[in-house]
Amino acid sequence: MNYTFTIHASHPSLKGHFPDNPVVPGVVILDEVINIIKSLKPDFVVSSIAMVKFIRPLLAEQTVTVEIHEKSETTIGFNCSHNDIKIVTGQLKLKSLQ
Repeated sequence: MNYTFTIHASHPSLKGHFPDNPVVPGVVILDEVINIIKSLKPDFVVSSIAMVKFIRPLLAEQTVTVEIHEKSETTIGFNCSHNDIKIVTGQLKLKSLQ
């Protein structure tokens, strides 16, 4: 499954993050990925980040494609890319809300 998002230059986290060349903080990217996963699996919450690797920076206004791989009911892998260049890869652990 593939999803997309864009962090706009007006995002509050970018104000002091490398002025004149705003780089999107990793936590903002992870927040977008987690929101996608929450929409896919509403009966689960992220319990831990098993692994994450930031490969390249993401700049404001760049569109990110997120590829989700469900490895098991409670383990989700993901890759984020911009223009077919991987920028982040990772794996999240989920816990049931019930």
